[in-house]
Amino acid sequence: MYKDAYSVLGLNSDATFIEIDEAYRTLNMRYKTDRFLEGEAGNNATKKLEELELAYAECRELAKGRASYDSPINKYDNISKLVKAGSIDEAQNLLDDIEYRDADWHYYQSIIYYKKNWLDDSKKQLEICVNLEPNNTKFASALARLKEDMAKNDPFNNANAAPNGNVYGNTQNQQRAGYQQPTQNQANSKACCDTCCCMMWMDTCCECCGGDCISCC
Repeated sequence: MYKDAYSVLGLNSDATFIEIDEAYRTLNMRYKTDRFLEGEAGNNATKKLEELELAYAECRELAKGRASYDSPINKYDNISKLVKAGSIDEAQNLLDDIEYRDADWHYYQSIIYYKKNWLDDSKKQLEICVNLEPNNTKFASALARLKEDMAKNDPFNNANAAPNGNVYGNTQNQQRAGYQQPTQNQANSKACCDTCCCMMWMDTCCECCGGDCISCC
């Protein structure tokens, strides 16, 4: 560029991604409005809009390169150590400080979510990794293992179903689901009650017709 990219956006060379995006949006809106002015003012706004687009792209690339040079490898090593030590919140804070969020960033976010037992969120992060780097076998393998782990621990997985259709497959899981198999005495009592109710209903019908099915009542 014939003009410093950061100066076009009115920023210093150490501007962050957020600052670059905010400056771009503000200037973009202004120039898009001014380009409809008559005469030289409109022409200048059009030129500035083109200049802004080039400056914005260059600033983003420079910030990306600076972020890659500054930190991630060392920070990811520290995050890994914190996770192994059980300092999950501290690891999350350190991860949040990394501004450029590439596939590796999402990978470590997935690890933190997994340690918190947030398996669905962990899987989503790994899916982002695979989308960003489809040829990375580490990410693909991690996603496959997580899916397999989730399937094995899913109580509604058909592989765990019992022959009678119960998805839990055993008495312990039935009780955990709030289900209790009736005892033989409970079953006999229920059958007796059903018989009595049936006889009383028949006696009522007979009396309505002038008969008497049960003479004692």
